[in-house]
Amino acid sequence: MIRALSRTSPEAKEFIKFLRADLRQHRVHLRFSKTRMVRFSKSLLTAGFFVEPSERKWGMIRVGCGNRKPINILMNLAHEYAHFLQWKNRDSQWHNSNGDIFIGSDYVELEKKTEREALSLLREWNIPANYGAIRSRSRSYISYLRDTEINT
Repeated sequence: MIRALSRTSPEAKEFIKFLRADLRQHRVHLRFSKTRMVRFSKSLLTAGFFVEPSERKWGMIRVGCGNRKPINILMNLAHEYAHFLQWKNRDSQWHNSNGDIFIGSDYVELEKKTEREALSLLREWNIPANYGAIRSRSRSYISYLRDTEINT
């Protein structure tokens, strides 16, 4: 486990242990990066991403950890795990978007739903956190996506 998460709560450590086992069963690697952002594609850096597995290749959740608070890393991890669950459970919003971030308002709605699911996961696992601050960051993220959608 990456150093930033080594001093987190026992609940957080159990959450990560559970995620690793669930992801492994579905041929998805969990990777943490020492950098703040991770490369999703040639021209896109992001805090984290989920890539579906294929018949030939394992999928991946990758999360950037550099210079970030553990709770922000955990929220990002929960967000990407929520995308994994959308894929695993054949959620129509996920499959209609193909996880493509350039779809527009459909993507914004998917991300809004994902943020709610990620927050629910942290609560379900009793991760100690300032949930008001997390909700505020989620709202800011969704606002950013909406502003980006309008300006493109």
